[in-house]
Amino acid sequence: MIANEINDFAPVILVGIALVISITVDWTVRRRIQRWADTRERIVIEAVAIALGGQFTFWTLFLIFQQVANRFLAESTITAIQPLLDLAGIMAITILIVRLITNLVDSYLRHRQIGNISLIQNLLRGLGALAVGGTLLISYGVPLSPVLTVIAGSSLGLTLALREPLANFFAGVQIIVSNRVKPGDYIRLASGEEGFVTDIRWSDTYIRQLANNIIIIPNVQMITQIVTNFSRPEPELAVLVDVAVSADADLAHTEAIALEVAREVLTTTTGGVATFEPLVRFNAVDATGIRFTVVLRGQSFTDQFLLRHEFIKRFHTRLQHEGIATPTHMVRLFAET
Repeated sequence: MIANEINDFAPVILVGIALVISITVDWTVRRRIQRWADTRERIVIEAVAIALGGQFTFWTLFLIFQQVANRFLAESTITAIQPLLDLAGIMAITILIVRLITNLVDSYLRHRQIGNISLIQNLLRGLGALAVGGTLLISYGVPLSPVLTVIAGSSLGLTLALREPLANFFAGVQIIVSNRVKPGDYIRLASGEEGFVTDIRWSDTYIRQLANNIIIIPNVQMITQIVTNFSRPEPELAVLVDVAVSADADLAHTEAIALEVAREVLTTTTGGVATFEPLVRFNAVDATGIRFTVVLRGQSFTDQFLLRHEFIKRFHTRLQHEGIATPTHMVRLFAET
């Protein structure tokens, strides 16, 4: 009798063990593999680990039902449920493939520091939805040929009606494929707008100004006008500071002071390139004094403002301490920089 009770409870025990193992693999092992792949930039392994989320638990339940359903359900009930189970299995495989492709692209963009681009993400989601929807229709025996024929027949009218949105869409694709700009780049358009690219969407490119305002520019305009990208080929850039001293100043001493202050600014100010050797170039002589340019180097476009600020402040203080006279228009020159 005890042996019969053990045989009756054995399937339940096996089901419990299988569920515990699948849930452990799904929520512990898989996530650890995902984090490991993320830290080591193993893009394919990371994408596979993300795409497999929930798959172990689903297929464990699927196989358990196939094995033990006849112990608890009538044959007619199993026959009625079987088509739904088959459809669920097909959908699980389809969703796995869609998620794998989407996560491959997402992981690639993230690890290449390109950022999330809404146009690509939405396009992949749309194609994934079409794949899932097509799978459902095929599973229920709905023929796709008439649907495709209707879509093809109306494509010309849709193209004419959506000419401008389609133009912006393909312009966005061209921006991404050509790698002209990417999220995080600081750009300036020929029309004067400038800021950080935050996103490239279906029809527009979003640019965040330094004042934290958002500029929305149609993608077509992004490819039809001149764009200056301050983040390419590298984010570092030269920072020019125009200053002046009186005509009777010791230029060698003035140059030495400017270089000393410049090195100090580059090594102590956030955003300065400490390894860069600053330059001083005298470039103009007039009745009021001698003008020259000090060349610093910043790590990014926005770092130039603090570097210029710190240099002017420290250099002016140093000149006063050294007793070097400055022309009256030097204040105006400092203000212009």
